Amino acid sequence: MDTKSKCKIVYADDAMIHHVMMKAMAQSHSLELVYCASNGRDLIDYLIEHNKALPEVCILDLHMPILNGIETAKIVREKFPSIRIFGLTSSSDESERIEMLAGGVEQIFAKEDMSALLQQL
Repeated sequence: MDTKSKCKIVYADDAMIHHVMMKAMAQSHSLELVYCASNGRDLIDYLIEHNKALPEVCILDLHMPILNGIETAKIVREKFPSIRIFGLTSSSDESERIEMLAGGVEQIFAKEDMSALLQQL
């Protein structure tokens, strides 16, 4: 019997509907969504506060108020290098995608295809 614990993930997106979708999809993929933030600053604050039990994965929306996905990725990469970071966006702007990858994101997925992202975990 496999006793491996569920992969813990945190998610930042300013659209609450995407929080609902991510929660449902995480459950269907046997993942544990431990926190949903509405912007990058809230996510960073959560990680700092819970640094004894960090998640394995951070999923970031590109466009968010207060702290966008690019800047959030840079901070997560610097302060929490053990966390894998993935981008999730509806943007097709190649320069934004390149900047997000340069900021420490492993791979970027389209919001229309959240399940492809979750299958990578």
